[in-house]
Amino acid sequence: MVSKEVSTWMIAKDLCRCCHAEGDFFNLATPNTFKDREEIYSDMLRTCFDIEIDPVPGGLCIPTYSICSKCVVKLREAIIFKEQVLKCEEKFYELLTSSSIAVSTQIKKEPEMDSEDYNDDMGDDLDDEMDDYIDDMDNDTDTIDTDLKLEPGEHQIEEHLKRPLRSRIQKTTEVTKIKAAQEPKPKPKPKPKKPPKEKAVKKEEKKVKKERKKEDNTERKGTKPKFSLRPGDFTYNNGTYTCTLCDTPYSAIQSLRYHIRSKHYKLPKYKCQYCDQEFMTLPPFVVHKLNDHNVDERYECTACQSKFNAPSQLRKHINGFHMLGEKYKCDSCDYETFSFETLYKHKFKHKTVKDYHCRFCKKAFLRKATLELHERIHTGDRRKVCKICGQAFVQKASLNYHMTKYHPNVNF
Repeated sequence: MVSKEVSTWMIAKDLCRCCHAEGDFFNLATPNTFKDREEIYSDMLRTCFDIEIDPVPGGLCIPTYSICSKCVVKLREAIIFKEQVLKCEEKFYELLTSSSIAVSTQIKKEPEMDSEDYNDDMGDDLDDEMDDYIDDMDNDTDTIDTDLKLEPGEHQIEEHLKRPLRSRIQKTTEVTKIKAAQEPKPKPKPKPKKPPKEKAVKKEEKKVKKERKKEDNTERKGTKPKFSLRPGDFTYNNGTYTCTLCDTPYSAIQSLRYHIRSKHYKLPKYKCQYCDQEFMTLPPFVVHKLNDHNVDERYECTACQSKFNAPSQLRKHINGFHMLGEKYKCDSCDYETFSFETLYKHKFKHKTVKDYHCRFCKKAFLRKATLELHERIHTGDRRKVCKICGQAFVQKASLNYHMTKYHPNVNF
């Protein structure tokens, strides 16, 4: 048997996860202070770039969960730049909503150049440069056989070839310039100028084609064009985005955009390219294509070949089932888990105060999700609908009871 040598990466000190440098570096999860400001570099990477760097289990956890000082400086500059952009956007929308922005009527116009003329000139220049380059290469590669006998009158050629290459090229160039100056230059034919109206029409046609191409790409992928927020949809204050329609705060603009689009405007994000049916989230869209069109676009785990309907479901599976993610520990007991959602649900076992109160009957609950489910009884929000008889229910448990009692032969 032939044994294959496997190279091992020996880490002497700490390893920077951002550039793979080695040395004495900062831990990604340890708080550090810079100019009276606390910094946790793993949170900064997540906030600025949406990059989640997870620690590995075992003895490699501490030495490989670090970041070097150079990468810290770059990350800090990126955070500062992001804050600058957000502040500028906030100021811009404040001026926009108060009608404090105006456009000057005098606009400086840059001279326009015809793209065809520009390409022709560039092509001629490149051809001339290439010809000069080939001539220079031919001059450099010329060789002389010293064993040949020179005929009378050929000593001038020999002396010319013995001169340095630079002087030969310079002299040849001067002779060429003199000949070119003596020859009459033909006048270039003026190219017919295109009317500006046709140029403007072509520009508009190009814009329309680009927009149609973008729409075609989004339809092939199944996603709709990106939803844009309006100035009156939210307010921004000290890094927090607040929905003006329901006063829900968010730390990321992406979460606010998804909330307003799905909760208030009821705009679906995904559209089936086969039947034009629309969906709010990705999992039912993936299930629809598999069941109705026999198109399997599920996300497969490379370790156990399990399939999931969304990347987030696959990520939770890898972190929890295969135990490759970060381990979370309860502060009140010895419970440990690889799932943050499972730990969140577990903590309600230690909670005793019911601080979520119903707006209609003042009934209290431990969880906000339970409160929202209870309030649907008062508002008449019956989302669970029987596909057989059309009867609607508030809770999934009520629908399951209905299916078991009245439609026992139907799989649900």
